[in-house]
Amino acid sequence: MLQRTWFIFVWAISISLTCSGVSFAKPGYVGGSSCGGCHRIAMVSWEMTAHAKAFESLKPGVKKQEKLKGNLDPNKDYTNDKSCLKCHTTGYQEAGGFKDAVSTSEMAGVGCESCHGAGSEYKVLHEKKKVTFTREEAKAAGALYSSEDPAICNSCHLGKDSTFTEKIDKKYKFDRRKALDDRKAIHKKESTKDAFKVKMF
Repeated sequence: MLQRTWFIFVWAISISLTCSGVSFAKPGYVGGSSCGGCHRIAMVSWEMTAHAKAFESLKPGVKKQEKLKGNLDPNKDYTNDKSCLKCHTTGYQEAGGFKDAVSTSEMAGVGCESCHGAGSEYKVLHEKKKVTFTREEAKAAGALYSSEDPAICNSCHLGKDSTFTEKIDKKYKFDRRKALDDRKAIHKKESTKDAFKVKMF
């Protein structure tokens, strides 16, 4: 009898949460084109960054001198190397994220969701509330902000698989605060007003 009561209780809670819209699934990746429709300034400036071209650097013959410095074979194709893909693609091996260069080419490179988190949940918030949502609401929907969480940048730039560190060249010393301030590797800042001025798609 106790087992049956427990089962009914758990079942009732599950039904209640499902009907109320509570989701226990992790947010999925939706791709940068979902962001670029409104965040035009950020998207255009991001396209010119090293982050946007991160996947290209894994190809044979690209960045030869840098690869030699890091004791990597400059003629080897690293586009299928798991230790490289987790930081040179977006959402590697996650729902909606990078699987391979053919079927998920949009997820090649360090895209919006590499720094801002998988967007399926906060995209809904953006669509529903446009510019009236708060940062706290966005964070509750899975949005990340590298300005607030050092782990977002450091997981790749200072991670155990990172070949390019200051040990091989001082130019690879990673200073997150400086990187965020000079914005060479990330998109330009845009005001909330500017973000929703232009609709590309």
